[in-house]
Amino acid sequence: MNSFTEKRDTTRLLIETEVILLDQKQEKIIGKILNLSASGALIAIEDDLTIGRKYDVSIKLQGDTSNLFIENLVATVVRNEPCCVAVKFSDPMEWLTIFYIYKQKLKVFKNGQLIITDE
Repeated sequence: MNSFTEKRDTTRLLIETEVILLDQKQEKIIGKILNLSASGALIAIEDDLTIGRKYDVSIKLQGDTSNLFIENLVATVVRNEPCCVAVKFSDPMEWLTIFYIYKQKLKVFKNGQLIITDE
């Protein structure tokens, strides 16, 4: 019997895209989102971020002929690991549906999760 209990309330997407975090001093930290949901994200980052600290988050979607920025997200660091951090958004991201249609031709499903790749 598996003792693992799923704590997520929302579906997450496996997606790799640029993310910018701004702290209270407006210092910019750039990372890469590894997975994303309406309630938070897992971000590959080299910086050591403090659990409980809030950041303004901007997500960049880069297409072949244009870019899309999702801004004004506020997130709190809830987990810090050597290669990545998990953040929880203060309010659910209402633009998550954009990711479902982003480069639709590249959709792949694996283990019931939507994976978006640039292959």
